[in-house]
Amino acid sequence: MAIERVRVAAPGDLQPGQMVCVNVEGLPIALANVAGVIYAFGDACRHEGGPLSAGALIRDTVTCPWHGWTYNVRTGKSIVPPVGLRIPTYPVHIEDDAVYVEIDWPEA
Repeated sequence: MAIERVRVAAPGDLQPGQMVCVNVEGLPIALANVAGVIYAFGDACRHEGGPLSAGALIRDTVTCPWHGWTYNVRTGKSIVPPVGLRIPTYPVHIEDDAVYVEIDWPEA
């Protein structure tokens, strides 16, 4: 695995309660600002691939706009239904007025 830190935004681009989708080399990643803390997670719902960044963010829970599946943005764990599935989450670093996401790419 090759870990890469990628600049995806500036801290001011995302206000508390907002989400956006960024594309990193074809990988859709959702960014969510939860009370001033930015989280990064896979933007595709595990059900049918719905864009999570287009859903509702309530505290640290995102709801898919297509069929209502919910996930915790901090852990990636599904809440209902079905409990136990996960979406990928990515470490976020804020440095030099930039938001970076850490991606663990598979080796070619």
